[in-house]
Amino acid sequence: MNKNLENVALKVCLKIVEAWLFTCRFTLEADPVSKAMLDKKEQVIVALWHCGLIYILYHFRKFPAAIMVSGSKDGEWVARALRLWGQHPVRGSRLKGGLYAIRDMTKLLKRYKMSAGIVADGSKGPPLKAQVGAIILARDTGLPIIPVGMSAAPAYRFNSWDRLILPLPFSKVAMVYGAPIYVKEKVRGKIVEEKRALLEEKLNKAHLRAAEILK
Repeated sequence: MNKNLENVALKVCLKIVEAWLFTCRFTLEADPVSKAMLDKKEQVIVALWHCGLIYILYHFRKFPAAIMVSGSKDGEWVARALRLWGQHPVRGSRLKGGLYAIRDMTKLLKRYKMSAGIVADGSKGPPLKAQVGAIILARDTGLPIIPVGMSAAPAYRFNSWDRLILPLPFSKVAMVYGAPIYVKEKVRGKIVEEKRALLEEKLNKAHLRAAEILK
C-alpha cells in the first residue's frame, strides 16, 4: 500500500474511532487548579498511564501538544494519527532515544509555547510505574505536570503489557485530573526520585478514583 492510500485509510479509521468514542457518556472530576489551566489552554504537561491512552488522546485531540511517541515501527502509525489530529509527535522511548526526545520536547515547548503529553509508564512498562521523563521535562521547562486518570465500563482490555482500555460504544467513561505537580529548576538526584514517586502516586489515585466513579 502506498503512502497516499495509507493516509486515506488512517483518516477513515480516525473518523470511525471519533464516532465510536463520541457515543460514550463522559464524567469528569477535576482538581480546580488543573481544570482552570486546561480550560484556558495554558502550557502544561499532561501525564497519563499507557492503559488510558486511546480515550485520553481522543479527549485532548483539540488541545495541540507535543506528545512522546514510541520510536518503534508501531509508534509510526500512532505518530501519523496524531499529526492528523493536529498534534506534534516526538519520537523516542526509554530504550530508544528517550533522553534525546525529552530534550527535543523541551525545545519545542520553550520555542512554540505549547503543552506536552507524556505516558508516564513509557512504551514498554512496567505498567503503572512512573518513569523519570515527565519530571525532567517539568524541571527543564518550568511547566506543571497534571496527572490524568481514566476508566471505562463496559470496555475491552487488550491482552498487552499495559492492558490498554478501549471503551465500548455507549459505555461510561470517567476521567480525573489530579492536582498539578511542580518541579523546581535545580532539582537533581534524590528530589527527582521523590517527584517521580509523587507522580506515580497521584496517577494511581486518579486511575483508581476514575474506576470508583463508575461504580
